[in-house]
Amino acid sequence: MSKSWLYLAIPPLLLIAAAFVLIQLFMDLDEDSVDRKAAERLTLYRQTILGEYQKYRYLPYMIARDPRATFALQSGRPIESANRFLQEMADNSGADLLYVMNEDGTTLAASNWQDELSLVGQNYGFRPYFKSAIKGEEGQFFAIGATLGEPGLFLARPTPVSGKPIGAAVVKVDMRPLEAAWAEGGETVFASDENGVIFLSSRPEWRYRTLSELPPGVRQTINTTRQYASQSLLPVSDQPVISSELVTIDGNMFRHKSAEVGLLGWTLHFLVPVEETRKSVLPIWAVTITLCLVYVVILLVLRGRRLRKTSVQLRQESADLKELNTRLVGEIQERRRIERELLEAQRGLARSNRLAAVGEMSAAVVHELSQPLSALRMFVAGTRKFLDKGDTGTAVENLKEIDGIQLRMANLTQELKRFARPGESRIEKIDLRESIRTAEKIVRPRFEETGVFLKMELPDTALETETAPLRVEQILVNLLRNGADAAAAEGEGQVRLIAQLIDNEIRLEISDNGPGIPEDLRERIFDPFFSTKTSSGGMGLGLAISMRLAEDLGGSLSVRTETPKGAVFELTLPAIESGMRPSSQTQDMDIEAAE
Repeated sequence: MSKSWLYLAIPPLLLIAAAFVLIQLFMDLDEDSVDRKAAERLTLYRQTILGEYQKYRYLPYMIARDPRATFALQSGRPIESANRFLQEMADNSGADLLYVMNEDGTTLAASNWQDELSLVGQNYGFRPYFKSAIKGEEGQFFAIGATLGEPGLFLARPTPVSGKPIGAAVVKVDMRPLEAAWAEGGETVFASDENGVIFLSSRPEWRYRTLSELPPGVRQTINTTRQYASQSLLPVSDQPVISSELVTIDGNMFRHKSAEVGLLGWTLHFLVPVEETRKSVLPIWAVTITLCLVYVVILLVLRGRRLRKTSVQLRQESADLKELNTRLVGEIQERRRIERELLEAQRGLARSNRLAAVGEMSAAVVHELSQPLSALRMFVAGTRKFLDKGDTGTAVENLKEIDGIQLRMANLTQELKRFARPGESRIEKIDLRESIRTAEKIVRPRFEETGVFLKMELPDTALETETAPLRVEQILVNLLRNGADAAAAEGEGQVRLIAQLIDNEIRLEISDNGPGIPEDLRERIFDPFFSTKTSSGGMGLGLAISMRLAEDLGGSLSVRTETPKGAVFELTLPAIESGMRPSSQTQDMDIEAAE
């Protein structure tokens, strides 16, 4: 009897052993999932911080160059016009504070000059950002304000920007909105500086606490620079946080991941409650216990059947089992029906995708062939006029151009086929200046038609690169034509192309003095079928195709706003030789409408 009970106990023991194995396995999977999520969130938060930094980095440089802001340094005393200018700049840029300091560190002009706690007259020569700026370097420092007591990121530049500095231009960026956004996200994230002091946190109670006990020398440096005012800077945990995967803070255990921000030695930390890595434990134990109970119930039922309990119970169980089987058969049939419908829907979706691909390629063909066709019409018209005048020499030259364009159109159709298969274009070593001149010939009729000037600045030194020349010409034709269209409405429309070699990289800048691209549309300008040419019938494919071609060639294509107006498209391609440097002399070419 005892031996039979031992045999009956084997299945529950095996279930319990399997539960332990599954718990360990799922805990490892949950930890991997949490770590992946932490890495993704850290990347997002890092980009957010760097985006905020890049947004305001240009301001100190602009102020340092503007005589309206630096006039107070030359006079050696506060100037109301400088204060008003800084106040207006702060209102327009969204910066927290803007101010100018002399070479002793005394503030002579500030955007809050009318406030009760004005920075004018205050001396901040002890701040590291001022010391860096007065040495001619870019100053960066996060600290609590010595006058207002509000934290922020201080960015400084020397003024003048070249030569011996006589002062510094400073912008203070308020990082608290970024911190508030973290808190609204409901996640536990914080940033620490190079000394391990937490200065940004989704949990306010952790702000200005440290990851470990600060050495006396570090604490003395912080006190000297008054970086965190009178904060106590106590450790947030009894154990060091920097190298630990599991940390305990305020009695709660977290799984810890960190990533370098790449700015001032900052580090981002992402904490996930350890319960999230153990969320599979309870379900597994619940299933195990349920299976054990089911096993016990089955044993009891079998024992009851062996004891031949009432036939009524047996018949009832048989009826229940039959009903269950009937429902199961019905569910299986329903599932098969749904699978058939799903398969048919998938086939219909595949057909729709193929039709959409055909439509997009057709639109791309129309868009890319319209430009060479326009050039063909202009050359044909010119050839007729030259033949009427008896100028057969010029007519023959035009026919050669026409022959070259039709050959380009034939090659262009092949390139559009390769648009879906980027790796098929022929790569060769070329002088990029020749591709620029070829593109200029293609768009020349458009510039003559619009009356827009085209100014090209090409270096005397060859711009050698290994690339697909026809694809480069496609990009340049699209960018030059767009520039002509944008500047056409201006009284003196102008498009400028500058080619130069910078750090083993060929950089082409194509700018115009047109109306520019609104900020809210700048992120969508490279989307397929998105166009700002509502009146000229633009199809929105040129920039999308150009962006993809640039990336296929190992380069990049970006856009920014020109000053005072217009847009600048920047195309970069890798150069062949790192030691090459372009000559300072350039070749200027101007095109205007024929009179």
